[in-house]
Amino acid sequence: MQSQADLVGQWDVGEGSSTASIQFDFLDGQTFLFDLSWDGDLTGREAFDLLAGDDTGRFFFEFDYIAYSFGDFLTGVGIEDSYDYGEGSPPDYADTWKYWTAEGDGLWESSMIGFSDRILTDGSRDAWVFGNYDPPAQIPAPATLALLGLVPMSRRRRR
Repeated sequence: MQSQADLVGQWDVGEGSSTASIQFDFLDGQTFLFDLSWDGDLTGREAFDLLAGDDTGRFFFEFDYIAYSFGDFLTGVGIEDSYDYGEGSPPDYADTWKYWTAEGDGLWESSMIGFSDRILTDGSRDAWVFGNYDPPAQIPAPATLALLGLVPMSRRRRR
């Protein structure tokens, strides 16, 4: 089941000819979206370094991970006032960040590889969802948001 997102913040980060997006859905219901730009190769893990290294002061971003010989395991993410941390505690092991990927306008798929091995490509989308196994929240397109803003003005009037 895909839920609707409460998009709290959206930022453009980096410079380059390739672009991709990373979405974060927190347990508090807040969603953040980053549109990344870069040149060359960039892994999903290196994208986190790009976000954490942004020194423009437009947003707060931090992350925690455990480094293993086979790759990194994301344990915590903090953006603005939202922060979730987990390592997969029993009984349901839901307190983790689930990794989802999509290419272009394709459907979200649960990633079968870790973010250290994922190579971002132009137009790719990554998402991280904490605390459940649902796919990333649906973010309304900007045109949809604009139309929703017009709804109260187009109300029918009666005398």
